[in-house]
Amino acid sequence: MKAQAFTLEGVMASLLLLVVLYSFFQSTIVISPMWSEITDAQLKLIGYDTLKVLDYYRTSSDEIYPNQSLQGMIVHLNSTFKPNQDFIYALERMIYLADYRLELCWANLSTNAVECRALVDKKPTPEAVAASRIVVIDSGEFPASSPFYGRGYPIVFEVRLILWRP
Repeated sequence: MKAQAFTLEGVMASLLLLVVLYSFFQSTIVISPMWSEITDAQLKLIGYDTLKVLDYYRTSSDEIYPNQSLQGMIVHLNSTFKPNQDFIYALERMIYLADYRLELCWANLSTNAVECRALVDKKPTPEAVAASRIVVIDSGEFPASSPFYGRGYPIVFEVRLILWRP
């Protein structure tokens, strides 16, 4: 009787070990392909954090937007759609070691279309990730040299930052 109990105990232990090993190897097969997504998640978080830091919150309408802010960059755009150097310097310091493409999109109510322009036009790799932020600027903020001057209504912009490892 004791021998049968020991045999049964041995069989149960081996089955338990087999189930544990099977679960372990099955889970590593599921988890291992996701390791490549870790860098993508980090880049995406860097993109969102960078855009959040560059977004300037005014406490009064008398304040002017700094050149390093998203709003300051948009307000100072001219017909060439090239960001100012203060903004580029601040952006590149925050996304150090990543390459990037910067796009600006807005709704053009006169043509009833969404327009997009590449402000920094680089070719992303297939592993690139995108982060975006919405910025609203009143029409009175734009100087006469701006392509958005004289619209008469606030303009909603989407600033897209596309990042990838070089």
